[in-house]
Amino acid sequence: MKMREWLWGLMATALAAAYLLLMPGYLASERQELTLQSKQESGETFSGIITLWHIVGFKPYQGSLGTWLSDRASAFEKRHFGVFINITAMTPEEFEARLNRGERADAYSFPMGWGYAERFQPLPDVKAELLPALEGTGAQAGETYAVPYAMSGYLLLSNSRLEQEKGISLSEETWRADLQDAVDTLTYTYGKKARQRYGMAGSELMAALLGLQCQVTPYDSFKGGGAALALGDIRDAGDMSRLQTAGKGFSYRAWPASSYTDLVQYLAVARDTEPAKLPYIEAYFELILRADHQASLLEQGLLPAVLLPEEKEAEADIVAAVQTALAEPQVPNAFLYQRYRDELFALAKRALDGDAAARVDLEARMKELVIQGEIQ
Repeated sequence: MKMREWLWGLMATALAAAYLLLMPGYLASERQELTLQSKQESGETFSGIITLWHIVGFKPYQGSLGTWLSDRASAFEKRHFGVFINITAMTPEEFEARLNRGERADAYSFPMGWGYAERFQPLPDVKAELLPALEGTGAQAGETYAVPYAMSGYLLLSNSRLEQEKGISLSEETWRADLQDAVDTLTYTYGKKARQRYGMAGSELMAALLGLQCQVTPYDSFKGGGAALALGDIRDAGDMSRLQTAGKGFSYRAWPASSYTDLVQYLAVARDTEPAKLPYIEAYFELILRADHQASLLEQGLLPAVLLPEEKEAEADIVAAVQTALAEPQVPNAFLYQRYRDELFALAKRALDGDAAARVDLEARMKELVIQGEIQ
């Protein structure tokens, strides 16, 4: 009797061992078969991960553009079984470090002034009704290599207390005519240690385009009270408002600085991306450029790149003001801007120092970048 029980126990143990040994392979095979069947039924020609690196050059009034892209990726994945979009946000410096380690992405979100066309492959005919001023800004030699999808703008920000201390009263209607005098008055030394306070901080290029002659200190000087005025972007205004709300900032005013902007974000496909991924990248780009998704950019404080079917105004007042100022924006060709960026910045520095010839050259070059719109 005991022998029979022992044999039954041995057989049960052997069967259990066989189950544990064979079942994982069987289940994996079944899962693979089901995945293949589902893929065939859904009509997908590719399954796997598509990587998109979001190179951060500017930010929305609030929130994160990288998160916004990830939300669009989630919506895309619900429509395409087994296809995943992996969004990774990084600075240009972090990109270079990854590139040096041999890492690559399939697609990019990048700001104007970051990449040459040679890094990308020609885009298919991505369906979107772009703003007229943005059409062709991602083209070179008749080929489109990048499509714009988001835009920000420059602001003049003013420290109200420092204005009042020096008897300055800039107004929304007349600040352009009064700006040089204000900058001169607000540039001075103070205190027993003769500390320097600057009249202007932020973008040197924008300061030069506004016709100023002055020293422009980095934007952080404005945040720390070392500069009375600054040329920043929409995010800078958002940060200032949040500091005020937290009781850590200072009273400030802000106005749109110009209808010119180079704060434009583009989508592009890496030159060596495998062909099987291309239709899905195209579909994801078209989802991003769809009018309802573009309209949602306004909620974060960025401007859409496409014509919306009906007018929609941003909720934040300063973003709405920039939206009005950029209703017909002046935007350079992204690759011309990249090619001449160092020259532009050098001309801007010379113009700020009072070099009249540099100012003429800067204005001529900017007209070429904005009006020509394409590298021949």
